[in-house]
Amino acid sequence: MSKKHIIKSAGIIGFATVISRVLGFVRDIIIAKFFGTAKYAEAFVVAFRIPNMLRDLIGEGAANAAFVPVLSEYAVKKKEEFWELA
Repeated sequence: MSKKHIIKSAGIIGFATVISRVLGFVRDIIIAKFFGTAKYAEAFVVAFRIPNMLRDLIGEGAANAAFVPVLSEYAVKKKEEFWELA
């Protein structure tokens, strides 16, 4: 994998992260506009955060915990297979 390809991939991930943050900010603005700061807004935020927290803990956390050690081992011991796996 070339350095140019890695830089391009990192740029795409960075751009997607920025877009995600902007959309999250827009979401929060819309929630504030429709619900204000009343108890309904708080209930919506709590209801919205619980599934996201579970996704973070179970989905993304478990995937990282399982994938990173395997990928690290391949990077050290099996460099050719590492790039196929990555």
